[in-house]
Parts: sequence; structure tokens; C-alpha cells
Amino acid sequence: MRLSLTKRGEYGIRLLLHLADQPPGHRMTASELADVCDIPAGNVPTIVNILSRAGILQCSPGRSGGCALARDAADISALEVVEALEGSLEISHCLLDSRRCHDRDPECAVHHAWSEGRAAALSALARTSLADAIKREQEIAAELSKR
Repeated sequence: MRLSLTKRGEYGIRLLLHLADQPPGHRMTASELADVCDIPAGNVPTIVNILSRAGILQCSPGRSGGCALARDAADISALEVVEALEGSLEISHCLLDSRRCHDRDPECAVHHAWSEGRAAALSALARTSLADAIKREQEIAAELSKR
């Protein structure tokens, strides 16, 4: 299990957190998102497309179009976002033997520990919404301003 994100994942989180920090329904174009979020402009359409298909963003074409969160930020979990951008966080193979650790085969020696670690990571991501992340970011900014 990799506990890091690809650039697409990082950029997607950055983009969503920016939109989550805007007034409800606030729309931004791909070029605005690229500029404000410091994302290479060529990456934004792919990210927006993925997040739209996942039901996380709602995008409209045209002069008054743009992208906005499809749901309230409190209803979008970090797990949903990460899985949309990075794929399923499933264990794809046994650490010790490629013939083991499938549903029908016996577990390997580290299967239980690995499964517990994965479950803890998934649980933390599932419990954390975009709104939670924005609130934490504001708390961090407030702490830094006191220094």
C-alpha cells in the first residue's frame, strides 16, 4: 500500500479544497483553477473530467459555466476523492507469495497486519470530509498567524 499520491491526486485534492473553500455553488473555469491552484493547465481537464464522472464536481460549459462541487463539502470524503483520482486502494497481491492471499487461498504470515493497516488508513480517509480539511486548514492558518 502506497501512502502517497500521484501528481494527479495531489492536484485534484488541491483543486477540490480550493472549491470547497468558496461560497456554495461558486463556479470556476479550468484556467482559473489552474492559475489559483498552481496546477499545470494541461492537467486540469483530465482531473475535472475524472471528478465529474465520479459525481464530485459539476461542470457546465459556456461563458457562464465552470466547475463547482456537486455536493456539500461535508458530504465528500477524502476516501471518495482519492479513489476517484488514484483508483481502488485494494491490496492487489500478497507480499510474500503471488499465489496466496486471494479470497479462496490461505493467508500469508503478514496478511492480518497488512489488512489492519489498510483498514485504518481507509477509515481515516472515509471519516475526513473536504469540509473537515478546510476547517483544519483554517485552524493551522490561525495558529501560524499567532507566531
